[in-house]
Amino acid sequence: MTRIEEAELDQAQARALLAGERARLQRLLQAETGAPEAAELGDEVDDADRRNAEHTGLAVDQLLRARWAALQRAEARLAAGSYGRSVRSGQPIPDERREADPLAELTVEEAAAAEPGALEEDDDEPAPEPTLGIHLERDQRAR
Repeated sequence: MTRIEEAELDQAQARALLAGERARLQRLLQAETGAPEAAELGDEVDDADRRNAEHTGLAVDQLLRARWAALQRAEARLAAGSYGRSVRSGQPIPDERREADPLAELTVEEAAAAEPGALEEDDDEPAPEPTLGIHLERDQRAR
């Protein structure tokens, strides 16, 4: 296979990954708008549950909108020919990372360094345990 054929295959794979992520986000955003407002729940839940539902709904909405913005940036990078490279260093992002998160903008090392509380390399303290970032699970509901 020639380099041009490999590049086209990579572009086709990238387009498929981003199309899948776009469809998933659209489903999640549509499901989010169909959720009942806390005020509509009435006496079925107490005030604490209502406030918790409101905060959770806001957090999920913010996360989905951030993922949507990341999708738009990824599609722009794909069109510009820079998809699959770190926006910070230009280093290639491994296929495994892009398959796990098609919207990845940084290498694993860069993303870990950008985590809040990341230690400087010259610190004598041991590195903190890896933290789990907020991640939306794939929508596994029956269709």
